Amino acid sequence: MAISHGPEGLELLEEWRDRAVAAQAAEAAGLLERMVGDTVAYCKERKQFGQPIASFQALQHRMVDMHIEVEQVRAAAVLAACKLDAPARERARAASSAKVVVARACRFVGQNAVQLHGGMGMTDELAIGHCFKRATRIEQEHGSELWHAARLATLML
Repeated sequence: MAISHGPEGLELLEEWRDRAVAAQAAEAAGLLERMVGDTVAYCKERKQFGQPIASFQALQHRMVDMHIEVEQVRAAAVLAACKLDAPARERARAASSAKVVVARACRFVGQNAVQLHGGMGMTDELAIGHCFKRATRIEQEHGSELWHAARLATLML
């Protein structure tokens, strides 16, 4: 591989960051799906006031919101992957859009999964604690949500 300098080097770095963001969006989709599945299963088992907490309407709404976030991440990941060979501006828009969606979903799903699991959600004994830590890392890797939102704003002009 030849070494690139100047504008060509920056373009190459941006392309590979976009590819990394697309790959990480796919990872996040699977990770968040696991978190939602584990949370729903736990809520079906955990009893409060003599009934599973999954029967409480407020918690059902929260789990549905978590599921919607996962579906948005999945759609953003597919779009980012489909645009990897598109022109640079189009590829960058898809990647940064995916990153913004993924970062928000990682925060929302992660925090809600931990809260619904209670204190056990942060322990190493349950997979949810490990998933939460990974989701927190994904939220910050390859540029923050704010950086990608600003990039997206400039690309939309």
